Amino acid sequence: MTRLLWLTERGSRHQKQALDAAPPQLHVTMLRSALPTETHLANADILVSERRGRISAELLNAAPHLKLIVRLGSLFDDIDLAACQQRQILVSCQPVIGAISTAEHVMLQILSLLKRLNEVQAMTLAAHHSLPAARTDENTFSYNWFRFQKVETLRGKTVAIVGMGEIGVELARRLHSFLPARILYYKRNPYSKTVEQQLDITYADFQTCVEVADILVCLLPYSKETDMLINADVFQRMKPGSLLVHAGSGSTVDEQALLEALVHLGGAALDTFEHEPLQSEHPLIAAARNPLNNLILTPHLAAGTGSPRRDSDYAEVMRFLAGEPLRHQIV
Repeated sequence: MTRLLWLTERGSRHQKQALDAAPPQLHVTMLRSALPTETHLANADILVSERRGRISAELLNAAPHLKLIVRLGSLFDDIDLAACQQRQILVSCQPVIGAISTAEHVMLQILSLLKRLNEVQAMTLAAHHSLPAARTDENTFSYNWFRFQKVETLRGKTVAIVGMGEIGVELARRLHSFLPARILYYKRNPYSKTVEQQLDITYADFQTCVEVADILVCLLPYSKETDMLINADVFQRMKPGSLLVHAGSGSTVDEQALLEALVHLGGAALDTFEHEPLQSEHPLIAAARNPLNNLILTPHLAAGTGSPRRDSDYAEVMRFLAGEPLRHQIV
């Protein structure tokens, strides 16, 4: 049986999903927020890493049977590639489908808020105007027939991402095509200068991100430190008219404080919530029914609507075991 060592920060629920999805020919040991011991490394044939500590030459030397490293994600600056080449250890950078899907959803949230999609759709459906209709052609059309003045563009905006993991990395890549003025980020351990240059992102502390952002993106994981971290004080510090986009863990945002702050903010979009699923009497639902609030709610589906199993995490591992070429090999 092939022995696979997995270094992760996933919570127990996501760990169980991954372990349940493991192919029968694998014996998987999963470590959360802990460095592997000499015994772990000495027995490992394959290493799966989710950026839990540097994969150094010293670590590789402690793993004499190691033949493959799979990075779940798109960054590999913390892997000693030269040492891997010397040892003839294959390295693959496998994209995380859920992170890509969530980044796409956050882009949807941002653009929907900037374009005030709820409000303009409500106006269009109500059709409260007295203008006659004419068939459109090259010179006949009725541009912005409500004379709406609130639609904005992402170009020139400052976007700040707090909780900058793999979702934030995928989001930053997508944001650049819309020409924001800058992308700031905050995380406990900043990325290397190499990664910052590659993604064209700039580290800033949490308070700076809050105070200068035109669009504040919350991708924070849940912990004792992040519980209700996006609270009334944060909303008071945000710029008037700025936007909150939230696809991190639900209980990191104080929803009551957010409701009170909507008069100060330009809008908000949430995909996760303190109590899920949302109940019909929840005050967020009542607020979202008023399109003037520019409040968008989605039912925790940013990562996609496929199976909750994690079979895809093992895709490169199974290709390796079958002797097939790796799709995402970098070494």
